[in-house]
Amino acid sequence: MIRQLKITALLTAALLTTGCGLKKTSSEMAASDYQSTNNVFNCDLPFCLFEEKTPKAIYFDFGTSVLDMEDRKLLDTVAEQMGDSRRIELTGYTCKVGSSRANQNLSESRALAVKAYLMHKGIEEERITTSGKGQHSPVTLNNKGNDRSQNRRVEMRIFR
Repeated sequence: MIRQLKITALLTAALLTTGCGLKKTSSEMAASDYQSTNNVFNCDLPFCLFEEKTPKAIYFDFGTSVLDMEDRKLLDTVAEQMGDSRRIELTGYTCKVGSSRANQNLSESRALAVKAYLMHKGIEEERITTSGKGQHSPVTLNNKGNDRSQNRRVEMRIFR
């Protein structure tokens, strides 16, 4: 038991010293990720862009797939925008810290966590597709803590 605590403390210290800490909370990143359009939906594309105050992604803390209260509020908006007929595609991602297998599993868990919440809000399961990309397709360089935190996300695309 003591050995496990020491290992946990060492790993935590190593992660913090490598710059993998958050400079912004997941909610702050989601708030800055709003799509701004004047139309309710711009459906010239095969997928619809979100209304002005709907996030395109939900961000996660390192090593977790837990939604915080702010994430849930943002997903409430997504559920409202989906209406009764739109479909949503959820794609989970991680930063590069950790093994490829662990990151793949975590990215899938993140997408499933968002799916479970949307289902709780009344969106039918058949309208939600999920996938995980692990540490592949980062949106930033993945070298520093803030870069890595932006890669720990679930991207959302609403379809007609």
